[in-house]
Amino acid sequence: MNQKLQFGIVALCFLVLSELIQADAKARAGEEIQPIITTAELVVGANRFAFGLLKAGKLLEGADVQLRLYDIGGGEVKLAADLKVPYQAVKNVKQQRSVHRHADGSAHVHGDDSAVRGLYVAQLSFARAGDWGVELLVRQANAVFEPVRLAVTVEEATTTPAVGSVAPKSRNLIARDVKDLREIDTSPRPDPRLHEVRIADAIAQGKPQLIVFATPQFCTSRMCGPVVEIVRTLLPSYGKRVAFTHQEIWQDFAEKKMFPTVEEWRLDTEPWVFVVDGKGIIRAKFEGLVTTQELETALNRFLRQGAPVASR
Repeated sequence: MNQKLQFGIVALCFLVLSELIQADAKARAGEEIQPIITTAELVVGANRFAFGLLKAGKLLEGADVQLRLYDIGGGEVKLAADLKVPYQAVKNVKQQRSVHRHADGSAHVHGDDSAVRGLYVAQLSFARAGDWGVELLVRQANAVFEPVRLAVTVEEATTTPAVGSVAPKSRNLIARDVKDLREIDTSPRPDPRLHEVRIADAIAQGKPQLIVFATPQFCTSRMCGPVVEIVRTLLPSYGKRVAFTHQEIWQDFAEKKMFPTVEEWRLDTEPWVFVVDGKGIIRAKFEGLVTTQELETALNRFLRQGAPVASR
């Protein structure tokens, strides 16, 4: 090997090392954009892929985002999708200042700069199980696009109840089963309208349902959103046609003991929202933060047409 080539290789190594050090320093300083994926369950077929974007400790709102999906299986990299991802704002919900505790013991204060006011939602289709690559090109205020790259793992099938399957006929605790609603609801102001009907009874009565699994006080993700409050905004428009139920996650948070209904639905993450028709069939489901618009679209579609909405 000649001397010039040796010097060239050494220089290239130093350049790569320098870039890695700078990238690490930026990440530590919070200058790089960090994706917060809220949909952990991805399976073969159509999927709702939702995420937030964090930079310098703040969530980015209304950014211009282009998503590229790559099939990285079989030793080749193939572009599978290239689409613009819209930002969906959380509307008509007043987020009051409150402190939530995460599983790692850290506190999340809602109502300040860390409040979640929306998220980015894309519809992705995966042709096979395995690893896939995702590239996000993010731009704010006509600035240069910033690339964010990550890998996601796709499973063959869901572990949670699937769209099109029969909903578990759970006998969840309701208001008349407890002396205080706070025994089954950690919301700052529990709403009795969300604790009137057992899931099994609504199915027996042939009444459609919207079921939200969430723990307002003990959220476990960084993208904690006011999901129960979002669901409540639908009551005036849909309350007479649809049974609304909030199922709390933790029967005992300190002991990490879940309510039996949560275990029956095989939920390892939260929040989740399920839309169930009058025959007890799951028509749509949403993992993580979901907007009013998404829920209204799902409800209107199956109430008018009875067609499944393949959201996850």
